[in-house]
Amino acid sequence: MNFEHPFKIGNCQIIPMEYAIEFDHQEKQSIQPKFIDVICYLAQHYPRVVPREELIEQVWQGNAYVGEKALTNAIWHLRQHLKGCDEAQQDVIETIRKVGYRLLIKPENLQAVPEEKTENSPQYQRGILGSIIAVVFLAVVIFNFYGSELPPEKNQISQITTYPGIELFTAPSPDGKQVVFKWLSPQTSGNLYLKDLENPQLPPKQLTFGKAYVGHSVWSNDGRFLFFARKDRAKKSCQVIQLKMQTHQEKVVANCPLVGGYYYVDISPDDKTLAFHGYMSPAENSGVYFVDLTKDNSQAVRFSCQFDCGYKDRDFSFSPDGKTIAVTRRVNRFNENIFLVDLASKQATQLTFGEEDIVGLTWHPNGDKLVFGSQQADIRRGFSVDINSGKTQDLQLDGFSYPSFAKQSGQLFYQQRTEKYHLASLSLDSDIASTPFPIIVSKFSHQYPHYSPKSDKVAYVSNESGHYELWISDTDGKNRQQITDLQHNIRYPRWSHNGNKIAFLAPIEDEQGDKIYIYDLTTKTLSVVPSQHNEHNRPTWSWQDDAIISAVYEKEYTDLHLIDIKTGHSRRITYDGSRYGVMTSPTTLVYTQTQKGLWQKELSDDTSQPLAIISDQNFKATYSWEYHPEGVYFSQRHNKHYLISFYDFQQNITIPLHQVPRNLFNSQTSITKINKTNELLLTMAESPQADIRAIYHPMLP
Repeated sequence: MNFEHPFKIGNCQIIPMEYAIEFDHQEKQSIQPKFIDVICYLAQHYPRVVPREELIEQVWQGNAYVGEKALTNAIWHLRQHLKGCDEAQQDVIETIRKVGYRLLIKPENLQAVPEEKTENSPQYQRGILGSIIAVVFLAVVIFNFYGSELPPEKNQISQITTYPGIELFTAPSPDGKQVVFKWLSPQTSGNLYLKDLENPQLPPKQLTFGKAYVGHSVWSNDGRFLFFARKDRAKKSCQVIQLKMQTHQEKVVANCPLVGGYYYVDISPDDKTLAFHGYMSPAENSGVYFVDLTKDNSQAVRFSCQFDCGYKDRDFSFSPDGKTIAVTRRVNRFNENIFLVDLASKQATQLTFGEEDIVGLTWHPNGDKLVFGSQQADIRRGFSVDINSGKTQDLQLDGFSYPSFAKQSGQLFYQQRTEKYHLASLSLDSDIASTPFPIIVSKFSHQYPHYSPKSDKVAYVSNESGHYELWISDTDGKNRQQITDLQHNIRYPRWSHNGNKIAFLAPIEDEQGDKIYIYDLTTKTLSVVPSQHNEHNRPTWSWQDDAIISAVYEKEYTDLHLIDIKTGHSRRITYDGSRYGVMTSPTTLVYTQTQKGLWQKELSDDTSQPLAIISDQNFKATYSWEYHPEGVYFSQRHNKHYLISFYDFQQNITIPLHQVPRNLFNSQTSITKINKTNELLLTMAESPQADIRAIYHPMLP
């Protein structure tokens, strides 16, 4: 059915033809077309419970892969938009667990017209005639405009790189004839390379050399220069480099901080201002800095907020007219969205909602759209957002990340990357080095295992449902069971000592913070620890299972707290920047800071000082370790691999157990031991693959 007329739901009016909602005596709010389709379908079938599968079939034409995630996103946004429809500010849409959704308020003035047209109907015949005329007219226009040379074929994906290793962070030249990327080959630590697209048979040309870190790069708009940041920890230097493409001469245009990661860069359309991501004192967090390229020895000036911001600016892209800059702002690990910031006033407008991790963004050359990559539950997808209407479109490109337009040709280049994680067991009984063996083999990702000897079960998270939800299984991966259906990405499950409960971390409804959740397997109930803090880290349990130990992130400090699961009363138990800890006796805490050794503290005595159990020279793991009375199993990063080892307390020696290639090991994984089989469980990654691709996309004229 097609809805042409507005209808009411409580205090608001739905206007399908305008894709808008209007509250009584207020201005209209535009929302995405798919959101309108969902609310119209629910209204049409009021008061019936509409199954999720039916909504996906009707709204997304049965595309379950896209629809599963998109429907959840649509319901979340509709609830936010429709809160004012009910006088009591209650939800207008009810979720019927494992079934579907139901509209709770009866729609008024609902009118729908049928879409069907028979072959003999005048409407059908006029439609056919109109289509023929349109096709003929379009053919004439194309021939007159292009002559014998037709435009590039839409939606034709070009494979730019297929080399061993992975290729990252594409930067096309303005004319689209060359592309620069970072190549992590098996033999190198990662440098920048140039691919000549007019001579594809030639190997890529290396632009940077050595072991210094380089990442994102950007061409000047005249195509003469390439800009990138180079961090050399050995020399304790970080510099923003201008590389002249014709002669390969380098010039330092600014110093950048050693603290930082990706070093995003972009240049203004007039080639006068270079922006880069970093951190400089006295700012509280990393942010965006500007360098004036018209002046020699120009000092970097911070553009981002410095204090009491409530977010961190990360990636960014100048608009083609040079008046605004699009910035990704991360509130926490569950919330990162795109904002449009006016360069003159610094006034910001939010463009995307409900995103978790933005993996690259770029402006369409005509300036009316942004294209971005979004990662949810380790699944990457490409989207475009109209900056005027705020409407978002799915580009139907899997693995899409870090896009960049060739500004003159309009061709879209991007990094196609797939990642998958699985649970693996490492036998400790073998006389020779064994290989971690997957215990669950599927097309989905599974992470963060923790074993309970009391329940003899493994808790972990899996993205089989489209989000990382809580699952449990036997130690061999059999008898798997999904425990939660929060439709949010949860992390870090941890069994209680008695094996009855599992604690984990998940975002709160508005995604402005996170909370510690507890699932009770005895009563099959889910509860939230009433903590006074907004940001927590990996939860573990007190010895009596009546409190949670978690690092909390406050403005002044980050340290471990003991949080009562019933009252939420919080007691700070460390004062040295600790991140993760476990109780090894009723009063003894063993914990880590950030790669600074393993420490022990007696909680029964507030005056006791921490004792270093293993020095930071021998122990740099922050999270991937498992304590046992006889010693500690842990992972340690080396130049080209991770080494899983055991530190023996009695002999005070480290015993190497297994060497894992760096790209196959998740350094943030938990490590858990199953004593009855004498094996370790951990998270392993399938060899990640990333290639550079290009496309003229039909949704991006």
